[in-house]
Amino acid sequence: MPVCRNCGVVIEEGLERCPLCLAPLGRVSEQDERKSPPPGEARSPVEVSKPLTPLRLFEIVSLFAVTSAVVVFVADFVYSMTVTWARYPLAAIIFLWTAGSVLILLRKYRLLLLVTETAALAIFFLALDLLMPGEPWFLSLAFPLTVLAATLIGVISVIARALRHRVFAILAVMLMSVGLFLLGMETVLSLHQTGAFQLSWSLLVFGCTVPLVGLLFYIQYRLKVTSNEVKKIFHL
Repeated sequence: MPVCRNCGVVIEEGLERCPLCLAPLGRVSEQDERKSPPPGEARSPVEVSKPLTPLRLFEIVSLFAVTSAVVVFVADFVYSMTVTWARYPLAAIIFLWTAGSVLILLRKYRLLLLVTETAALAIFFLALDLLMPGEPWFLSLAFPLTVLAATLIGVISVIARALRHRVFAILAVMLMSVGLFLLGMETVLSLHQTGAFQLSWSLLVFGCTVPLVGLLFYIQYRLKVTSNEVKKIFHL
């Protein structure tokens, strides 16, 4: 379909004038004539922005990480002539840089991405455990919680791909996973603190999630609500 060269509106075929600006079709408008360069004068080249490739994004993330690390290190060293509190933010910066870089470079390989991110998080918790004074807590607290969270995220990812556009079923799986994580978290905390297996508040939370999960599955498979219908309801 033709397009008006004066205002850019799409015009139906067969019209002689633009219905919006009334400019005659087939002619160059005065605005275009003013914009066109005089004869013999070359047009100025148009600068085309380069696409943000994964490598360029990795460079930006690395630059931010190095700059932040240098600022933190210099601020701590200049004040006390040694490295004290800067060890913790430096460890966090290294972890965030690793996690961001892995996400950029391995985003197409989901399983490898999940394993690498889990390993990076576990190493970060191990570094904090070694830096912090007091009793060690990595093996008894941070490591099992990290493995549990990564396992549930992997299960959710696999089930979500199988369910595809079943929005309410995916929400039900995610809600059930949250309840299971809370059960596991209280189990790990009780074993770490008292050395005994105890469950209290997580059972209550998990019991509250069960009817909600059932309701979501009912809406999905009984009413057969699709993702397109959800978008229409919420005007997405």
